[in-house]
Amino acid sequence: MRARAQTAAIVLTAAAACLAAPAASVAARLVGGREQAAIVSAFDARRSHRGDAVVSVRASSASPAWAVVRFVAPEAGGRTTAHGATPRLQSAYYHRVGRAERGGTPPRSVRADLNRALDVAVVYRGSGAESITYGAAYKSDCAGQGGFTEIETVSVTPMSWRVRYVVDLDDLLAAVHSADGTVLVPAVTFDAGASSIDASETISRTVQDAGCNGNPTTLHCTEAFRLGGADPAGDLTFSPADGTEIAVPMTDSTSGGCAPANFTLGPALWDAGGATALVSRLGLLGGRLPANPYAPIRVTWPGDSAAQTQGFTASPCQGDGSACTDLFQWSGTVSLQTVS
Repeated sequence: MRARAQTAAIVLTAAAACLAAPAASVAARLVGGREQAAIVSAFDARRSHRGDAVVSVRASSASPAWAVVRFVAPEAGGRTTAHGATPRLQSAYYHRVGRAERGGTPPRSVRADLNRALDVAVVYRGSGAESITYGAAYKSDCAGQGGFTEIETVSVTPMSWRVRYVVDLDDLLAAVHSADGTVLVPAVTFDAGASSIDASETISRTVQDAGCNGNPTTLHCTEAFRLGGADPAGDLTFSPADGTEIAVPMTDSTSGGCAPANFTLGPALWDAGGATALVSRLGLLGGRLPANPYAPIRVTWPGDSAAQTQGFTASPCQGDGSACTDLFQWSGTVSLQTVS
């Protein structure tokens, strides 16, 4: 009985200690939409912030009426900081009173919450397929009956990916202002462990010169894709005009007769960066986030393709629509996630 009583006392004491201990702090959250716009408007209205660039706007999880604007004074284009120097981020605090955002100094606990380092993950998921068919007939090299025919097909399936980048919103590598706007470059890490790709391209080409009594000759090539590249983290960029651009960093390995001279068609759209998404609604840097910054944003080909939007699309069928068709499609989501 005595042992049981002691055990019960220990359990009750431990439970009381847990209840008395302060709850684990929660990092501040990004805000967007009208809330963000109102805070940025109050920030811009101050003469002391003329020329400054907003990096991010966060609201306190402990006291949501308090927010912080993390900002930087960008350099003029063509100028550089001292060797090894990085832009210095500063903070401006705002308190929502009624419908107005007023500058002020938050309580110490709220300020600590707002000043806690904030990393955000950008996650891009997608899937699709591509099918290319090319067929042409030419005059035979010989005088016999029949001509020279060529048929080439390209198939990219499966085609799916999940890529995750982590952005440190408190570590800015560069901030430069030019006539085109302010370019902000944060520290970005590619999270290979949380990313994956499942894509394979199959190419087949059959040629026959019937006039020379030639038999059909068929060539095959298989190209498998995997995550990689010289600078995977560089495949996430932020444009002051266009928004967030996110690519699938990948390398490839081939098997079969894959020499370029064996095939008429060039790289598939998929292989030429066609799955790079441009998300204009996701202005992670600069104060242009949607009302719910963490809600997934749907993206599809061709409207959300960076190459298509910026006029760089180069299909292997380009300029030869009578003999070649390229059916390319993909869809997916881009979303922000908190990083614990």
